[in-house]
Amino acid sequence: MRRGPLTEQAPSFDLERELVGQGYRAIAGVDEVGRGSLAGPLCLGLVIFGPSTIAKPPPLFIGCINDSKKISPRARHRALDVIGRHALFHGFFMVSHRVVDRLSINGATEFALIRMLEGIPVKPDMVIMDGKFNFQCPVPLKTVIRGDSRSYSIASASVVAKIHRDEVLRRLDTRYPGYGLARNKGYGTLAHRDAIARIGPSAIHRKSYEPVKSLISQGGLFSHESRS
Repeated sequence: MRRGPLTEQAPSFDLERELVGQGYRAIAGVDEVGRGSLAGPLCLGLVIFGPSTIAKPPPLFIGCINDSKKISPRARHRALDVIGRHALFHGFFMVSHRVVDRLSINGATEFALIRMLEGIPVKPDMVIMDGKFNFQCPVPLKTVIRGDSRSYSIASASVVAKIHRDEVLRRLDTRYPGYGLARNKGYGTLAHRDAIARIGPSAIHRKSYEPVKSLISQGGLFSHESRS
């Protein structure tokens, strides 16, 4: 029998409904953006939807809210508008490249999560987060592999984080030209790596990440633009 094409998993509130059934009422979806980036900050997004939205999501959610990597910049902004209209809370928290270098990427993620939970006005009683982590968290934490493709809350957090971090990288591109940060958002594209090798890393490149780490150990200097 001939099979049709495989369809990608779309987000839903199935996970959140299961947790509501266990007695949780304020479930925060969390996702990080910038984990693999060679430059710039790490950004965590956090979104909390109320029980009524989880029980019956607006039809607009379908095809609108998804993993931020799977939708266009324009679609992300449409999704952010929908998130803003229906979430109890949505926000983000950034940590600098220096924090990533000092704490490691997992340590920086844990630090950002704890700080964000301390500062938000709506206090969740459960956090669901994309990935596989073992963090010390002030509230119960459930990590979900491919969570941004499974959960509306986590997918929404990825949209929030992606939009705000991308804007920061666009601004940094004007301050540190030559690396294409507005295009690559700090990730290690071939053109970005070639630029690092040619002009040296900037002040916002992560010293603990390759190829920056090796360049520094070999005596590579920071670029002129980074010192201006």
